[in-house]
Amino acid sequence: MNKTRIAVVGAGILGSRHARVFREMDESELVAVVDVNAERAEKIARANGANAFTDLKQMLASADVDVVSIATPDHLHRDPVLAALEAGKHVLMEKPLATNADDARAIVKAVDTSKRVAMVNFSQRYVSDHLWIKQRVDAGKVGAPKMIISVKFDTISVPTGMIASWSAKTSPLFFMSSHDLDLVQWFVGANPVEVIAREVRGTLDARGFGVHDGLNALIQFEGGVSANFHSSWIHPNTYPRVADGYMQIIGSDGAIMYNNRTRTAEMFNARGGEKVEFTGPHTADEVNGKITGAFVYSLQHFLACIRDGREPDTSPRRALPIALAQAAAMESLRTLKPVQVQL
Repeated sequence: MNKTRIAVVGAGILGSRHARVFREMDESELVAVVDVNAERAEKIARANGANAFTDLKQMLASADVDVVSIATPDHLHRDPVLAALEAGKHVLMEKPLATNADDARAIVKAVDTSKRVAMVNFSQRYVSDHLWIKQRVDAGKVGAPKMIISVKFDTISVPTGMIASWSAKTSPLFFMSSHDLDLVQWFVGANPVEVIAREVRGTLDARGFGVHDGLNALIQFEGGVSANFHSSWIHPNTYPRVADGYMQIIGSDGAIMYNNRTRTAEMFNARGGEKVEFTGPHTADEVNGKITGAFVYSLQHFLACIRDGREPDTSPRRALPIALAQAAAMESLRTLKPVQVQL
């Protein structure tokens, strides 16, 4: 079997994971790593048997690759995606699709024009815990979904340390809650239509990071589904996990509660209850010296779509409603008014 040849753009935390997973997978071969920081590009390339580049255009002109996997900061997706598509490459990109509506629409248009396969890496769809929830919702175990509560939070080390150089260019709504927005859209099978959002500021501003501490976004979905998304990143560093949260889905005939930290789901309806404690790999766990879990399954889906010539489950076109809802949330923060999601 011919292996799909991969270039990874961005050699940070997620880019390093992209490089390693593509190197470890049987169906792919890591060829190049691109990062504006030469030392970082060389380090990750050397660790994975690839060539290092500091310029994307130079890599596209000189390296024989089929796929460009983009793991740049949240606000820097548009240019590398468009350059890769223009060069005739398939594209995988980290979430979010974009941090504004113009960039999101430009990416979708470029994918359509290019006729290449492109996917946003919403890997949480492939977590066994979330697949269990999806199956219960689809089977009508809680009736029609009515209200959803999504809570996501990080410790303050994330905006002040992990992504300190660009935390002011994004938001926890993009950096963390992108996954939950995608999961909710997937669970209920409906698009967002209206957003009301309010922010809290002060803690990070006082430390010299010009970004809100967190926000709450009330998003109405088609069919009358109402979802409240809390997203913040000022938990103390003494908290036992860097990232945590929970979700509750309330339906016309029951409810599902899921706790991220304990990996416990509970479901109750008129016929009784059910509790599950999930085990095994989650997103990207090392087992027998290799990364396994939802992140790997997501990348395998992407490569299968290239082989089969089909649109991925989380293509930019399919992810666009979520990106537009996030952009609407940012506008609502500015205007203090409800904002319609213009699909």
